[in-house]
Amino acid sequence: MNSKIDTLSNLLPKVADIFISENPVIYVGTDSVMVIGDIHGDLKALDLILKMQKKINCERMIFLGDYIDRGPNSVEVLNKLFRLKIADPDKIILLRGNHETAEMNYCGGFYDELGRDDSLFVLANHVFEEMPIAAIIFNRIFCVHGGIPGSQKIHSIEKYHSFEYIWNDPSELNGMHSSARGDDIKEYGPDITSDFLQINGLELIIRGHSALKEGYKWYFNEKLLSLFSTPNYRSLFNVAAFAVIKDENTKIVVFGTSDGNDYSLLDSV
Repeated sequence: MNSKIDTLSNLLPKVADIFISENPVIYVGTDSVMVIGDIHGDLKALDLILKMQKKINCERMIFLGDYIDRGPNSVEVLNKLFRLKIADPDKIILLRGNHETAEMNYCGGFYDELGRDDSLFVLANHVFEEMPIAAIIFNRIFCVHGGIPGSQKIHSIEKYHSFEYIWNDPSELNGMHSSARGDDIKEYGPDITSDFLQINGLELIIRGHSALKEGYKWYFNEKLLSLFSTPNYRSLFNVAAFAVIKDENTKIVVFGTSDGNDYSLLDSV
């Protein structure tokens, strides 16, 4: 028997009930929030992030998706996050990423890590389908995995029609454009971003989805912030970052490895 697989099997039905009860968009109004980008099976990165959450004493944590695939510890990452979610559902918000889809995690490493257990694979992906798609902090910051499909109102977001929210990317070109990622995936420009924010009375989008050398990147005169929370992703030799939102200020914390092994904090901006 595989204890980590057994643990996941036991956690999935419990966390599914919580996800089912949550709306597609979750509103967060507490004083301090930590926002975390892609983890991709990096348990060391998750452990450092959780350690920092206790040190900083953030009241809520929003994870932007892509917990699994490509890293060595997808199941352990899910087990840790699902335990935290079950223990305190309001404190931990787990948004859906594009790797929380069967099309991606069948070939991205998760299926293999499950020992190619078809029934568990199907169950896990049914649970992923119930995850919320977005979170809004202080009625001004829109958090999502990929981005936006255009200038739609937030109330149109649905869990089962979330493709563009978990796949789309920002572009410096105005308008909506096709993406090199695939025919159905779009890139949204600064004008689309500004329109979306204005229509919904928001100020900022925070998203994940893209590996970044510096761990974070600002777009469109700081109307959009992209985060990536997996250091040295696929031998990119990148650092990673998460954001802390407190007292209407956004602080970015950068972490990674300076000795090729252990992760540590490197900078705060």
